[in-house]
Amino acid sequence: MSDLEHWRQLACHTPLGILSDLDGTLIPFAPTPEEARIDVELLELLRNLSALPGVTMTVVSGRSKESLDRLLSGAPEISLVAEHGGWKRAKGAWQATLELTPASLDGIARELEKIASHHAGALVERKTWSVTIHHRQVRPSEKAELEIETAAAVDAWLSAHPGFERLDGAEVVEVRPVRLRKSSAVPWMRELAGPGSRLIALGDDLTDEDMFQALSAGDEGILVGRQQTRGTFARWQLLCSSTSLSFLKWIVSVRREGPTPIPPMLPAPIALAPRTPKSGPAGYQMLAVSNRLPHLRGEAGAPGGQRKKSVGGLVSALEPALAARKGIWLGWNGHFVSGTEPGFMMLDDETRPATAWIDLPKDWHTKYYNGLCNRSLWPLFLSFPGNLRFALDEWECYQKVNAAFSDAANDLVAPETPVWVHDYHLLLLASALRKKGHRGPIGHFLHIPFPGVDLFSLFPWAEQLLDAMLDFDLLGFHTPGHVDNFRQCVGTLSPAKLADEVILHHGRRIRVRDFPIGIIPEDFQVAQDSTMAEEITAVLSPLTRTRKILGVDRLDYTKGIPERLLAFGRMLELFPEWRSKVSFLQVSVPSREDVPEYAEQRSRVENIVGRINGEYGEADWVPIRYLYRSYSREQLSELYRSADVGCVTPLRDGMNLVAKEYVAAQRRENPGALVLSKFAGAARELKDAVLTNPWHVDGMARDLDRALRMPLEERKARHEKLLAAVSRTTALTWAQDYISTLEACRR
Repeated sequence: MSDLEHWRQLACHTPLGILSDLDGTLIPFAPTPEEARIDVELLELLRNLSALPGVTMTVVSGRSKESLDRLLSGAPEISLVAEHGGWKRAKGAWQATLELTPASLDGIARELEKIASHHAGALVERKTWSVTIHHRQVRPSEKAELEIETAAAVDAWLSAHPGFERLDGAEVVEVRPVRLRKSSAVPWMRELAGPGSRLIALGDDLTDEDMFQALSAGDEGILVGRQQTRGTFARWQLLCSSTSLSFLKWIVSVRREGPTPIPPMLPAPIALAPRTPKSGPAGYQMLAVSNRLPHLRGEAGAPGGQRKKSVGGLVSALEPALAARKGIWLGWNGHFVSGTEPGFMMLDDETRPATAWIDLPKDWHTKYYNGLCNRSLWPLFLSFPGNLRFALDEWECYQKVNAAFSDAANDLVAPETPVWVHDYHLLLLASALRKKGHRGPIGHFLHIPFPGVDLFSLFPWAEQLLDAMLDFDLLGFHTPGHVDNFRQCVGTLSPAKLADEVILHHGRRIRVRDFPIGIIPEDFQVAQDSTMAEEITAVLSPLTRTRKILGVDRLDYTKGIPERLLAFGRMLELFPEWRSKVSFLQVSVPSREDVPEYAEQRSRVENIVGRINGEYGEADWVPIRYLYRSYSREQLSELYRSADVGCVTPLRDGMNLVAKEYVAAQRRENPGALVLSKFAGAARELKDAVLTNPWHVDGMARDLDRALRMPLEERKARHEKLLAAVSRTTALTWAQDYISTLEACRR
């Protein structure tokens, strides 16, 4: 049966129920909920649908009942579902479906109001049984900060209120009772429509997935919008709200007397599995796998255009390498699926390179990512034993996630295809793939350090993890020191045999070597546009009369931000001549990975900033300016160029590309000086930086003083050597070197 005939039969079925979300499905998103408008054409369409014999039309929304009454007052005959099923209206009368006290949300509402008050454009909306914070109008540079603050506040509140849940929507976060689900509208609609009814459901965001999932075999769900970054229970797709209206108009025409009209656009089927064969001329010739899938296309729906794709170093490195080999990138897309099993694997072969992804159950993400990855492997590999926590259920979940990725990988590529796996989230993937019969070369690159045997032995499943890692054909690390640590662990904890350049295990030869990752230097040498320049000028304007030291880091306990600020304060104490003459600008870049411990770390940093500014500050001079913001690469480049000293002092790090970015961005005629931690992987290449020990506050204070006093000729000489090192190993040469080594492993 053709798609046209399928939809003609469903459109003509009696009784027929139509459920549709409102915002993003029938009308475009507005900057704020109050600014949304429904035009006369849509009201007439809804009235026409409701007037058709045998058709029941219902709008299912997360909006309050008052908002729906206001917007749809011109179509009183249609049925309405408000607050994700909390209120239902048929024949003009609203009925509540819950018996909760609205006051139970007062605490989290106050927290969200407090957060919104610090971010222009943020809006908190109270409904009967839920509270929502909207951030569509917040400045892009502040959105990540608001999201992290919101996540921390909401998650802390939810831990004491198990009857509620957090719901992430399109530029909103909502706290609602667990029992509120749009899925409740499906049986209600079936009862309204009558025995034998079939349903069509339209929706655009995650809240509509419950509704799609509740549909029966004879029903159809339609996802509206180019949601290429998550799986869905819908089987069909329309591109936008205007195509939704065209489709619904076609249903009206089909059910009226006369010949069946040709639809302007029918829903297109959504592929639930790869659309390309695993082998042959059209098959993918290489697979890259990472925990998180980068955004390689914009997402529609935001005012002012589409969100830019990711342009990070790893994307810049892998994009051309995968494109040249007809490769595909597999990862988690950042979305959750209900239930206890991962969602369908989805594919987008229109990106460059092609991408595939799976959705994870929220419980898996909590145990695997927030649990074993961030509370066990991260502090273990970064050498922070005091932060370690081990739990058996988290290790078991880590195994399940790696198995889910192996299932997806096995479906994507042929058994001979080279596979390149990234970072500590997927250390078991080669073992899982081997069990499925994968024969091609499988490589892994670890983007963080590897610990020595004394620390690694603390991991309760150390031997199992090592054995699984030895199912890779190539293991790549940032530095020879990390390679030595791994070999030492194998020699102590594994029956594998160490040879000069390989490890022999189970009849296989595993290559282990260092591949220092780089950047693309040219990307940090371009001038920014005028709009971006205005924001950076505003940041730097209070510091125009002083020398500047700059730190740029993700807010994490491994980055050494408190230690460097204490060193700056100590410098002002030891060398009082610098008071009023130098300022420290610390930029902490928000990241979702910060959520579990960000509040504690941020509080510590802000307390240090307040103490030093209070002790040394003057009416016209603030010693430290602390910013918790996201900046574009072009804006960061301008900040790098403005700084007399770049301070990159992690307590321990795999590589730390900020050091290389700072070097690449400098003006050759007057470069800044780089103060770099001895414990960053970059220190091995950037020997002409001022190398410092971030654990020694007095020593780092003196190194900052030394960098500030460095003569121009010495700075130029050092920068020339540093830039040569940065240019010698770039992101592109790193990827090419690794892939050529991997491809040679099975020859």
